[in-house]
Amino acid sequence: MRQNELDKILREYSLSETNHKKNIFGDYSYMPYVYDDNHHKIYNFYFSKELLHNTVTILRNERFAAVPPHIHDFIEINYMYSGSCEQIIDGKKSLLKKGQMTLIDTRTPHSLGYTGENDIMMNILIGKDYLNNQFFSKLSQHNLITSFFINAINTKESHLNYMIFNTENNERLQTFLTELLLEYYQPSYNSKEIMNSLFVLIILEMINSLDTSINYESINESNSIIFLTLQYIAKNYLHCTLESVAQHVHVNPCYLTTLLKKHLKKSYKELIIDLKMNNAAQLLIYSDEPIDIIARKSGYQNLTFFYKKFKDIYHCSPKEYRIQQIYQSISI
Repeated sequence: MRQNELDKILREYSLSETNHKKNIFGDYSYMPYVYDDNHHKIYNFYFSKELLHNTVTILRNERFAAVPPHIHDFIEINYMYSGSCEQIIDGKKSLLKKGQMTLIDTRTPHSLGYTGENDIMMNILIGKDYLNNQFFSKLSQHNLITSFFINAINTKESHLNYMIFNTENNERLQTFLTELLLEYYQPSYNSKEIMNSLFVLIILEMINSLDTSINYESINESNSIIFLTLQYIAKNYLHCTLESVAQHVHVNPCYLTTLLKKHLKKSYKELIIDLKMNNAAQLLIYSDEPIDIIARKSGYQNLTFFYKKFKDIYHCSPKEYRIQQIYQSISI
């Protein structure tokens, strides 16, 4: 399938859209609902059991109608393929434009405004069972997006409700998203594996562009502090201290420690160790330097302590890890 064929499919009218154009709209009266603090009705769209197993599900938003305020039991990424759409998420109104994306948690009330002929929004639905260790193992470093997913599956009350991404100028991300849609609408023999790989690439590219694409209006003050903290320590983890990081983000060190524990489930010290070990693992794979040199380049003068921490995380010695990675690359 070529991109022009995909475009044609996405613009075809569904039965619901044909009805919408005749002023025949869906009936929400049978659906369960709750009331918010202002006594507004919030519908429950609970159908995660109907999602595809072990992969993401893709739906196209039905045009020519608005979607009322609702919550659901799956994580949702909205991608504006064409046109634009007004959305209200957690009480805040915004306009999602072509190429932009939103990431919405399970318990976050949101609604969509009327969409016209050219306003094509794609919904990528992610069930909580998809967010397993295999998925997280591909997202190596802590950041605002991995924190979002961790909060979504581990807490009853999320503090990272949604994020908006101004990704309209990210050509690589647009390519990954197009390939995902092409694979979904014309599956190949290994479609599930390809879709899962493309989805991971999409998330990784969103992480890569966080500092330039995140819409700060969509994250609250504490999340902004976390984002700036993670951004800073990713560049300075070999030399920074809790105090220097706290000073950089203009908060008290104790308050920063509380925020990290609350949102990332890790202390500042644990985050630094993760970054140092990730650096060591990369050097073991992509260089032939001796392990003692790699330990020093990763911030460890005490080789015994380095070995202990490495084994705590990777469950093998640095030498064994290097051999395993070489063997895996040969097998591939």
